Amino acid sequence: MCFVTPLWAAIQLPVFFSNGMVLQRGDGTPVWGQAAPGETIQVEINGFTASATADTQGQWTALLNGLTAGGPYTLTIKTAGDSLSLSDVWIGDVWLCSGQSNMAFLLHDMGDLSKEDIASAHDPQMRYFTARTYITPNPYENQKWTETNPQTAGGQSAVAFYFGRELRDKLHIPIGLLNISFPGSAIEGWMSTGSYNALGMTAEMKALQDAWDILDTATPKFLQDLERWETQFNRQDTGNKGFAAGWASSSTDLSAWKKIANLGDWTSLGLKDGGALWIRKTVDLPAEVKDKDLILNIGLLRNDGKEFGNVLGTVYFNNQEIGTIGHILKHIYSAPDESNVQIPGSLVTSGENVIAIRFFTQKQTAPWRKTNLQLRPAEKTKLPLPVLTPECMARVESELPPQPAEALASRPVPPPAPPQVRLPSFFFNSMLKPAIGYGIKGVIWYQGEANTENFAGEVPSVLGKNPAFTYRQILPAMIQEWRQLWKRDNLPFYIVQLPNTNLSTSKNDQPGKSSWAVLRESQIIATRSTTHASLIVTIDTGSGDIHPTNKKPVGQRLANAALAQTYEETREWSGPMYESMTIEANKIRIKFNHAGKQLVAHNGPLKEFSIAGTDRKFVWAEAIPEGDTVVVSSKEISAPVAVRYGWADNPSRCNLFNSDNLPASPFRTDDWPVDN
Repeated sequence: MCFVTPLWAAIQLPVFFSNGMVLQRGDGTPVWGQAAPGETIQVEINGFTASATADTQGQWTALLNGLTAGGPYTLTIKTAGDSLSLSDVWIGDVWLCSGQSNMAFLLHDMGDLSKEDIASAHDPQMRYFTARTYITPNPYENQKWTETNPQTAGGQSAVAFYFGRELRDKLHIPIGLLNISFPGSAIEGWMSTGSYNALGMTAEMKALQDAWDILDTATPKFLQDLERWETQFNRQDTGNKGFAAGWASSSTDLSAWKKIANLGDWTSLGLKDGGALWIRKTVDLPAEVKDKDLILNIGLLRNDGKEFGNVLGTVYFNNQEIGTIGHILKHIYSAPDESNVQIPGSLVTSGENVIAIRFFTQKQTAPWRKTNLQLRPAEKTKLPLPVLTPECMARVESELPPQPAEALASRPVPPPAPPQVRLPSFFFNSMLKPAIGYGIKGVIWYQGEANTENFAGEVPSVLGKNPAFTYRQILPAMIQEWRQLWKRDNLPFYIVQLPNTNLSTSKNDQPGKSSWAVLRESQIIATRSTTHASLIVTIDTGSGDIHPTNKKPVGQRLANAALAQTYEETREWSGPMYESMTIEANKIRIKFNHAGKQLVAHNGPLKEFSIAGTDRKFVWAEAIPEGDTVVVSSKEISAPVAVRYGWADNPSRCNLFNSDNLPASPFRTDDWPVDN
C-alpha cells in the first residue's frame, strides 16, 4: 500500500524513496522496491553502488555500504531497460520519531513559544517526512520529504524539530526525521499480532479484536439494510433541486435564507422529520491565495451509532462540485479525513468565494453540535487564509414526511467502531509496517498517556486491567520487536518520561495513589531492563495539560541523551535518578546517580517528597539536599521505612535538579501494591 505509481514501467519505489529524501549513512542502508521478476537492479549514489535481483514477486532490496554524510546527490536505480533518478538526496542520520499526540504535536501549535524558531528555521539539510495523523487506506499518500524553512517548519513535530535542530548544530551532518505517530494511541497498537500474543492476550482484549473484525461484514450489511429501509418507508432523497436553482452560485438571492449560529445548528430550520438542506458561506480570499490548492474541513464526523449514519453531503466551491462527505465511518479516527475536501486551485479566486454544502438527512439534528468550516493549504506552506466565523446561511430544500412508529423502531443503526487506540497491532499494520527497514540511526518515543488507567478508562491492557503497571513489560517487548524487524540488536531508543498532568480529579493536597506515577515508574523499569534504551525526564515541562505546549526542552534533552550515548560525546544527559536508601534513625537518606557535582533545590526548599512508616500512610516530608543525597524526614513519622518523590498525576512542585540543570525523576523506594 506504500508504493507510488511507477515513473517507469518496471521500477516502483515506496513513497519514502523520493526527491529530497535523507538516506542513512554507514553500512547496510537499504533501498527497495518492485521490478519485473528476475530483473537485475543497479543502485548508485555519489559513487557508491549496490545491486539486487527481483524475486518471483518482483520485490528487491539493495544494500548500500560505506555511505558518508553529504549531499545533495542523485540516487539512480536502473534495470536493463529502465532508469529512475531521484534528486536532492542527502546522506546523514535518520531518526524515527513515534508515539502519540505529544510526538505528533506540531511546532506551530506552540504559539508564541515557537514563533522565533519558525521564523529562523532555514536549514535545507534537516528534512522531515510525516505520516498522516488519521487513518486512511494509505496514510502516506501524497506525503513527501520536506526541507525545513519558515514556510514548512510549523508543520513539523515540535519535539522532532528541536531534537533534529540540536543534532544539526552539534554534528553538522544532514538529519532526517521520520515522524510516524498517532494521537491517543496506546502502546499495544504499535506491536504486531505475534508480539502481543506472546505476552498473553486477555479475554477483554480478544473481545475488542473480535468486535473490530466484525465490522468488515457489519458495515456493508448496514448499508444494505439502510437502503431497504429507505425504500420500504419512502425515505429516499428525491433529488438535488437546489443546485439546479443556483444555490451554489454567488448570484443566488439569499433573502429567503436563514442565518444559523454554526454549521451544525440545524434545529432552528424546522426540519422535523429530515430532508434536504443547504448551508452556504461566503469567504474573501487575498490575491496570494488565487489558484492555490486548498483543503476545506467540514467539521467532526463521528460514527457513534445514534446521531450519524444517515447524513450525506455534497460540497460545492464557486458553483462546482468538489466532493462528498458523510461516508459511513468504519474507523472512528477517520473522522478528520472524511470531513476534508480538496479545493482545486483552478476554482480559487481572489475576493469573494462561495462554499455551499447540500445535506440529506433522516433526522432533524446534525451529526455535530458546534463546529466551523476551516480552510488550510493543500501543501505544507503558509498562506494568508482567513479564520472563518462560525455563522452560516441555511435553507431547506425539501422535507421528508413524518416517520410512522414502525419506521422509527426499525431504522438501521450503524455499527459502532471499537476504540482502536488500544487495538493491538492497529497502528503497527496501518502506519509502521510500510516503513519497516528504512535506514535509521535510532528511535525517539513519546507515548504512555493512553496507557494510564484514568485516561484509558475501562479498556484493559494486553496483560491485565492496570495498563500503567503492565507497561513495564510491554515497552521492552515492543522495543525488542522493532529491533528484530530492523535487524539492529542495539538500535537506540530514547524515551520521554511523562510530565505532570491535571487529568486526575483528585487534588495533590496530600500524598496519594497515581496511575501516572506508576506509568513513569514503568518507564524507568523498562529502560533499566533494556540495553541501549534511555529515559528522558520531563517532569518540569508539564503545564498540567495532557499536551504541554513547551516542547523545546523535551527535544533538546532527547538530543542531549543521543549526543552523549549514540554519538559518545562527554556530557551529562540525565537528571538525578534514585539509586538507594539508608534509614538513619528517624530519617531516610536517598542516594542518587546522575547527581552531577551536587544536587540542587530550585526556588526554595525541596517539595513533593513524602515519607511513610510501617502503616504505609504517606505524609509530606522535609527534604534537604546533601551532595549526591537527600535527607528526608517528618515530625509525624518516628520510624520511617519508605520515601516517595513526585508520586502524583500532577506533581507540579518538583524542584530537585542536578548541577547540570536536569530534573530528578519521580520515584518510590517501596515495592508496595500500587493502589497504596
